[in-house]
Amino acid sequence: MKWNQKHFNYLFVLALLLIGAGRQGYAQVELRYEQNETVSWEEAIDMYEWMDQEYKEASLEEVGMTDAGQALHLFIISRDQLFTPAEAREAGKTIFFINNGIHPGEPCGIDASLKLAEGLLSGSDPYSEFLDNTVLVIVPIFNIGGALNRGPYHRANQNGPLEHGFRGNARNLDLNRDFIKLDSRNTQSLTAALREWKPDLFVDTHTSNGADYPYVITLINSHEQRHQPAQEAFLEKQVKPFLFESMKATAYEMSPYVWSYKQTPDNGIIAFLDYPRYTSGYTSLFNTLSFTVETHMFKPFSDRVLSTWHLLREMLRFSNNYRDEIKEAKELAWEEKMASTEFVLQWELDTSRYEMIPFKGYKAKTKASKVTSHDRLWYDRSETWEKDIPYYRFFKARTTASAPQYYIIPYAWSEVIERLQLNKVEMTMLEGDTVLDVEVSYIENYKTTEHPYNGHYWHHDVAIRKTREAISFKAGDWIIPTNQEAIEYLVQTLEPQAYDSFFSWNFFDEVLFRNEYFSPYIFEESAWLLLQSDDALAAEFKRKQESDSAFAANPYLQLRYIYEHSPWSEPTYRRYPVYRSLD
Repeated sequence: MKWNQKHFNYLFVLALLLIGAGRQGYAQVELRYEQNETVSWEEAIDMYEWMDQEYKEASLEEVGMTDAGQALHLFIISRDQLFTPAEAREAGKTIFFINNGIHPGEPCGIDASLKLAEGLLSGSDPYSEFLDNTVLVIVPIFNIGGALNRGPYHRANQNGPLEHGFRGNARNLDLNRDFIKLDSRNTQSLTAALREWKPDLFVDTHTSNGADYPYVITLINSHEQRHQPAQEAFLEKQVKPFLFESMKATAYEMSPYVWSYKQTPDNGIIAFLDYPRYTSGYTSLFNTLSFTVETHMFKPFSDRVLSTWHLLREMLRFSNNYRDEIKEAKELAWEEKMASTEFVLQWELDTSRYEMIPFKGYKAKTKASKVTSHDRLWYDRSETWEKDIPYYRFFKARTTASAPQYYIIPYAWSEVIERLQLNKVEMTMLEGDTVLDVEVSYIENYKTTEHPYNGHYWHHDVAIRKTREAISFKAGDWIIPTNQEAIEYLVQTLEPQAYDSFFSWNFFDEVLFRNEYFSPYIFEESAWLLLQSDDALAAEFKRKQESDSAFAANPYLQLRYIYEHSPWSEPTYRRYPVYRSLD
């Protein structure tokens, strides 16, 4: 058979048809939230692809893989067609970044973002004028594996939509706990994109699960006290008042996130403290003003979508109209952060301080359970109340640490190095073997969760002992200066006592294992000789025998004490393998 151009054209068209066979293909954005339905991942991507082809101000891009074997997408809207982070920053634009579907069973933002994007690009939404100073970046659905796992029964406490995704991703990970440990390909891909885009405003869209109350939508902000003073004041005096007042002008008045101080909101609510494992906690490490939207699970899905849509529009308006103030506050925050001498690693709620805020609630009552025969809590929606309640939003530092001049990490700890590199941390390799005088930490004590938490046995309540030692380092070990944008990220991940440190997430568990041991009957003579030759050790050993009855009654513990204070005890046991250079 002789091939000609006609045959090639036929095969080309056939190939295109086969590629598109798995997709419905959309000629517009078609949403069904008013029918209590949310779009699937395939439908969402088809709609974004259509907008990418239809509007020159839009671009749909792949930015890495996910655990589901599908690419992670970003959808970028730029009036000036500035589709790279460098172009956007060079033009002085604010970058507003929306993340959807981290928990696909909470899909309000997925549909709200499609509605927002189509309205802005078509010009049917008057808020399209607020694209002059802002580049909008949207993650259509972050947790693709969870979105593909659709069904009607994932959310027992939620009022629709009829079918929705699952909280866990393809590896059954909760991705909103993954932003330090980076176990998932999803989070690895998004982290790289976030560090490239360096957003000024960031929002993660969710649905809440807790008390019942009249508000359709609530808001968590990256906690003010975790920000530098310039951004803390900006959040308190400008950003939050603007958003809450703006939402009052819609059909969806907004409340701070409702986390009851006691059992019900009428006794007060607590501000959510977003540690770096969460999206808002992670992004705010880099001076991003970050928010988590929580719509109410009992409200109709259509209202949850529309309330999210309204808030996203108001955030866009703020991003555009307050560009200069946002940039100035961020610039000042960087100056303050780089000059900081102390960082808070762990916080605790200060129950002695609170402010009174207006709140609308339902009357909380109890009645006999039809299932358990005990009393149960319920909210009587026919009895509403409105009063000022305590808002416990103040925390105090529990544990702090200063940033050293440099951290030093041996080459062997490649998993940690890879995560630092994903976060664009600047570091250099030692070119030759050397001995350095550094600050060394030893893990004295810690607690561990009894059951695995998101794939790890999380350590907490870590106690350390610090020394100064001359440590031998090898060519290829990593020197990490803290005088860089990642300064707080480094402190929060590399200080072992930090709430979300790499140590807490088990990346250094190997040092908690002793490789070498002793046999008591053999070591007995060596122990005796050690006590005869080391007066200080002998005195301390005797004091411990006299003060600790359990120790005195256990010959093995006594021999182990001498072994651990002998030259035979391995020096790396419980020695934390991240070293601090103070000069």
